[in-house]
This record gives sequence, C-alpha cells and structure tokens, in this order.
Amino acid sequence: MRRKIVFLTTNNLPTNPRLLKEIDVAKESYSVTVILWKLGNWSDAINESQLKERSSVKFIQLDATPKRKIHWLFWALLEKLIRYIYPIVKSNVFFNALCHTRRSIQIYHTLKKIKNIDLLVAHNLGSLYPTWKLASKKNIPFIYDIEDYDPGIFVPEAGEHYKSCTEYLLKKCAPSANALTSASPLIGKYTLKQIGGHPNYHVILNSFPASEFKEPSNQRINESTNQLKLIWFSQTISFGRGLEQLFEALSQIEQSNNQQIVLTLIGNLDPVFDQQIIQPLLKNFANHLINKSSNQLTINYIPPLSQPALHAELANHDIGLALEFNSTDLNRQLCLTNKIIAYAQAGLFILATDTEAQKIFLKINPSLGKITEQSSCKLKSTIKYLLNNKEDIYQTIIQRFNSSKSLCWENECQKLKFIWKEIIN
Repeated sequence: MRRKIVFLTTNNLPTNPRLLKEIDVAKESYSVTVILWKLGNWSDAINESQLKERSSVKFIQLDATPKRKIHWLFWALLEKLIRYIYPIVKSNVFFNALCHTRRSIQIYHTLKKIKNIDLLVAHNLGSLYPTWKLASKKNIPFIYDIEDYDPGIFVPEAGEHYKSCTEYLLKKCAPSANALTSASPLIGKYTLKQIGGHPNYHVILNSFPASEFKEPSNQRINESTNQLKLIWFSQTISFGRGLEQLFEALSQIEQSNNQQIVLTLIGNLDPVFDQQIIQPLLKNFANHLINKSSNQLTINYIPPLSQPALHAELANHDIGLALEFNSTDLNRQLCLTNKIIAYAQAGLFILATDTEAQKIFLKINPSLGKITEQSSCKLKSTIKYLLNNKEDIYQTIIQRFNSSKSLCWENECQKLKFIWKEIIN
C-alpha cells in the first residue's frame, strides 16, 4: 500500500503553483490528498480544470465564498473579534492562528477527519497551525514550506497585530517540523533567524518543468530588431506591483521612429487600476509621445493563463520584467518570484529591480539580465539601454536558454523526493 501524503494550503492550485508542482511529483509514488479552497474569483475555473486533470489525487475543497452565509459570517466575525481582543489572548497558539486567518482553524476541523496519514506538508503560514496541531496530537511527521516571510508582509486588512501573530506562529510551530523548505534563500535565512535555526532546511527553487519551455527558433532569433517586446505577468494587473513606475518610465522615453516597444501584461485586469493608471497614461502617450503612424508603443492584455500556456507565451517576447518597488514590504525584497525563474528558463533577458533576492540571483547568473534601482528614473535609463542593445539581446537568447536548463524543476524536485523518502520510507 502506498504511503499517504496530505498537502494543505489556504489557497487553490492556480494561486499556489509551487504546491501544484509538488502534488504532481508526489502522486507518482504516494497516495495524495490535498485540502484547498474555492476562492470565488478568476482562479476558480482554472482550478476546476486542474483538479479534473489529476484524477488520482483526492481533493478536499473548502469554500471561502459567502455562499453559505451563516457559516461564512460566523467565521468572519470570530476572526474579527480575535483580532480586536488580541492583546488579551496573544499567548495562546489557537488564537494566534485564528487571528492570522480563520481558514487555519477550518482546515484543522477537516484535517482531523482524515485517517492513516504518513506525512503532512503545509504550504503557507495559514496551514502551519493545523498541521502542527495534528502532527503533535497523532505523532505524524510534517514539513513546512516557507512560501513567504510572513512577518515581513504588509497586510493592512489583517489588523495591527498581523506581524506579532505571524512571528508567534513561526516560533511556536515551525521548529517542530521534520523539515523546512523555501523557494528563496533569503526567506529561509530570515525565517531560521526568527525561529532559532533548524537542522533540516533546504532551498528548493520555484522552477518549472523543462518541457514547458520551447527552445527559441532561428526565425525568432533572426526576426526584425525594430521591436523590443516586454512582458510582465501576475495573478492581477493592479496597484503596488511596479507597473505605476513602469508606465512613468515609458512615458518619459523619447524614441526614434524605428524603435518600437511592445508591452504585454498577463493577468486579471483590475478595472480601477485600468481607469486610474493605465487609461490616463495611454492618453498621455497618444497626445504627447506616440507617433501613431509608427506605433512606437503598443500595450497588449492577456487574461490569466494556465501554467503551460503562460510559459509557451513567454517565447514570443524578449524582456521579462521582474519589478518590485514596495520597500515597506520586506517579503517582496526577500522573495525570488515565480516570474524571474520562468523568464530565465524561457531564455528571456530579465530586467529586475534591485531587491536583495534578485540582486543575488543575477549576480550568480550575470548573463541572464540586468538590475536596475527601484525608481522610475533608473528604470527609464535601463529600458533605454535595452533599446540600444536589443540586437545583442536577440542574438544571445539561445545562450541564455541553454544556461538556464539546470534550473528546471526536474532537478529541483529531486531534493523533495529525497526529503520525503528520508522521513517516511
């Protein structure tokens, strides 16, 4: 009989691609159960498709939407109450978990009904408490995958005690894990410092299967060099993701008639962001910058894509934008995002702002891209540099693609297989 691994998340599959990759590795050798959520947004349709594609996996989907109004209201009010009285209950692990997110307690109520578990794997902090609680009660080994440095995330809607409760949960629960993993060396470093270290910690990069990236064709390499094709993707095209500074930089670039920039944005477009930021800037471009006859700037929008479709789309572009401008959010400075790894695997030239994590990544891999300071002025200068060197960028795409092959998920997942085998086999 196969050993059983239970994965837990406070998200769903499209919003947690790291979890999805782990599930696909685990299902080849283990019986897999996953507790996840219906979120009531753009990701639900993609999630349902991904669930159907994995018929051998048992998915238990909880509902984060207000469809069951009384149930939803009960948990919402309870979470709000605990956040209000937090100073009184701050020494209790249960109340810290509830203060962080009500989904944590709801997960536990579901988790404790599952029988014959050999290994628990918690993705994101909201899943750590229920994993730790059941592991302690039933003597089950568990792994915590540190997707973010939660004490360093600015979450105003979570209340003023968010940082305190996340620090408490990490210190209380994470040291008991049989193993800790993270996608970013710096997130791991900060977390280990927070909890006093851990004897079994591993960095597993957030890379992707090599098969999802196609080798650039000779036609792509030799095509006309009058365009510079920029691409950016995220779950949502909205505020606080570096796009405001990008548009400001683009609006200040004086282009000659033979220089064209094509910017493609992939994600769910926030209508408020579109109305307040994008449309006014497009009008400014039309009135003051763009010579319409030469079409010097084009902006394309693509709705959220599945992971394979997204990676296939990357091959049509030249520059991958990894922009972080939020200096108040420590986590954004420490994380090594999905996008920067995906750009590298696709062979794109990476334009990245100088967060600590991205600086380290491009210092190790200097041929893959260029770092710019976190200001629209510096971003403008770097884009001008790329415009002036776009022919070299075209001609070196094969070298970048080949040099990034070692980053593939096929290599990274071997570490996971080793960890699982050491714990439960």
